[in-house]
Amino acid sequence: MRLALVLAFMFVSLLMGCERQEEFTPIPKRMKVLISINIKDGSVTFFDLKREKKYAQWELGQPIQGGVLLNNGSTLLLYGHELDRAYEYNLATGKMEKEWKTGKGIISALVSNDQQHLLLADQNQKAIRIFHMNGKENGSIKIGSQPLTLLQNSTGTRVYAIDFQDEKAAVIDMEKHQVTHTFSVPKFALGGLLREREQELWVGGHGSGSSVETVIHIYSLPSGTLMKTIPAPEMPVSFAETNEGIFALSHGSNTVRKWDHAGEEKASITVGANPFVMIGESHYLYVASYDSNEVTVIDGRTLQVVQRLTTGKGPFQLMIREEG
Repeated sequence: MRLALVLAFMFVSLLMGCERQEEFTPIPKRMKVLISINIKDGSVTFFDLKREKKYAQWELGQPIQGGVLLNNGSTLLLYGHELDRAYEYNLATGKMEKEWKTGKGIISALVSNDQQHLLLADQNQKAIRIFHMNGKENGSIKIGSQPLTLLQNSTGTRVYAIDFQDEKAAVIDMEKHQVTHTFSVPKFALGGLLREREQELWVGGHGSGSSVETVIHIYSLPSGTLMKTIPAPEMPVSFAETNEGIFALSHGSNTVRKWDHAGEEKASITVGANPFVMIGESHYLYVASYDSNEVTVIDGRTLQVVQRLTTGKGPFQLMIREEG
């Protein structure tokens, strides 16, 4: 009898533990938050940007690699190429509401500008798969091996998929769900910036071994022809454009560079330890350092560090959710 009670207690505790794993600290709708997805420990860190401090950290313990905000920022969908499904969480309750049966191989994601569709890049199927926001798949577009970088124009009618392995970028017509044309990019191309008014596409790159990427390639949007290159050693892999200028993060040299909107380089700063990703908004840049487990906040006007925020282990993606 005693053993039966102990086993029953252990079983109930296990169930309660599983339930707790699906419920985390709620993130208030009226809070503007910086979200860091950390891949070494499978966590997500939330920072209250108005109070400039950490608000919560979700310890999922899953091999997540990325995420996207859905439903105008009310939900967070998390995915990973080793996961056979994506997990949708309601930020306001901290609860998982839905599992998307995607299969393994998802390496990047993009929400359409009209918030009606989600594009998932699948390296196993070598395709961009299109999902409705209810989690149901609505078609796919065959494409290169590893389309890690996905960008869309302001109207959402075109998506640019830059492949990491196949030395090409594909232009997708989202109304017809088909590739209209491709153009050549360097192997191990990674990161990009779409500048519609200037009709430019800036493409970064990682390189491999002793042959690391040292320049940014700038292509014509209408034709896909290479217009020029600009130095940005080493490994320019992440970009941002704000009212303060154009910024590129060079992962290999731990450097953020700034250009004015005419493309003239103005300043640079060394930052972080093994930084992988940068985002920008308003006057600030946010740079995630993979090895030092922190986000460095930089003033985009002066290119000076103003704050450091501690994340989970291995911050790999950043996003900002505006207050509701």
